[in-house]
Amino acid sequence: MKKVLFSLIMALFAVPVFAVEFESGEFKANIYGEIYGDAFYTYSESNGESSNSFGSQAFVGSSLLGVELSYGNVSATFEAGLGDPVRKYFLTYRIGGSEDHYLVVGRDTTIAAYSFGMVSNDFQALNDLGTLADNRRLQIRYGLNGFELAVVIPSLGGSWNADNTDDTGYKLSITDTEGNPLYTVFNVLPRIELAYTYATDALEFKVFGAYGAYMYSDNSKIASDKVFHSYNVGFGGQANFGNSFLQFTGWYGANLDLMDALGNYKSRVVAADPVNVNKISMFLEDGVTKAENIQSAGVAIGLGHTFNDKYTPQIGVGYTLNFGDGYDKMDDSLGAYLNCVIQINDWFAITPEIAYINKMQDSAGEKEGYDFIAGAMASVVF
Repeated sequence: MKKVLFSLIMALFAVPVFAVEFESGEFKANIYGEIYGDAFYTYSESNGESSNSFGSQAFVGSSLLGVELSYGNVSATFEAGLGDPVRKYFLTYRIGGSEDHYLVVGRDTTIAAYSFGMVSNDFQALNDLGTLADNRRLQIRYGLNGFELAVVIPSLGGSWNADNTDDTGYKLSITDTEGNPLYTVFNVLPRIELAYTYATDALEFKVFGAYGAYMYSDNSKIASDKVFHSYNVGFGGQANFGNSFLQFTGWYGANLDLMDALGNYKSRVVAADPVNVNKISMFLEDGVTKAENIQSAGVAIGLGHTFNDKYTPQIGVGYTLNFGDGYDKMDDSLGAYLNCVIQINDWFAITPEIAYINKMQDSAGEKEGYDFIAGAMASVVF
C-alpha cells in the first residue's frame, strides 16, 4: 500500500513534464490537462432515517485532457474525459485577429449561468442551491467586446449534446385513458442564450438570459402536442478588494429543468395526482396534454481572502425556491460551504471543505432532509 501511495504522489509531481507546447511559424499546439481526486464523507438524514456514505466523484466526473491547435486566426479545441469521453470540440475564428471578436462553432460551455464556491459533489458550485448550472452543448456563438450570443443546438435522439439526455423520450403516460400504450417523442428546438460581461481588475459583472421552446409530441395522436417555454434572466460576478473578493449571483426563470440548468424539484404535481417521477409529469384531460409550469428563483453569495498567494479560505451560502400552480407549497433548498484552497505550487492544490445541504420541503410541504459533507479535493492543472 505504501508503494502505491508513493507512486501516486510521484506521478502527480511528474505531471507537468507531460505538458506540451509547440510553435512553428503561425502554427501552435498546446496540450493541457486537469486531474482531480476527491474523498468526501456524507451524513444524510431523510424521513427520520439517517445514512452514511464515503466516496469520490471528481476524478471520473471532471478530469480532462485537452489539445488546442491554432493557425493564424483559427483554433481548434478538443477535450476528452472519463465520465464524458468527448467533453468539448469546437472551432474558434478570431475576426480580424481580435481576442474580443470571435465566432465559436462546436460543443462548448453554455453562457446563461454563473456559479462558484462549492467543490464537493464533483464541483456542485451551489447548483440547485442558489446558482444555475452551465452545460457543455453543441452551439454557434458570436462574441464582440464582452457581448455573446449563442444558438444552442440540441440532439433529438439523446446523446452527449442533448438537453435532458437521461429523459429524452419522456413517456406522456404509461397508458392512455383507455389503457392503450401511449408514448411521446421529446422534440427540443434550438434555444437562444445571451450574456454580457464587464471585466476590470476590480470587478467582473455578468448579465445573462436564455429562452428555449420544448415540444412534447404524442406518437399515437391521442393527445395534442404541448409546447413548454423555458427561460432565465440573471446576473453574477466577483468584486475584488485587495486580496479579498465577493462573489454573487441572482436569477429568475421558468421550467429550467428542460435546459438542465436546474433539477432540484420533484415531478410536476397537478392536484395530488403526479403521473410519474420524471422531471415533467404529463397527463391527459379530455384528450389534451397538460402539465404545470414551474417558476424558480435563486440567490447566492460567497466571500474569500487570499493569504501569501497560497491560502484562500472561502465561505458561501445559496438559496433556491420553486413555485407554480401545481404546487401546494413552495419547494426550496439551502446550501452552504466552507473551504480553503491550499496552493502547494503553480499546478498542485488541495481544497478541504465542509458543506451543508438542506433540502427543506418539497412541493407538497413534506420535509426532504439534509446532508452534511466533509472531505477534500486535490487538483493537478497543467
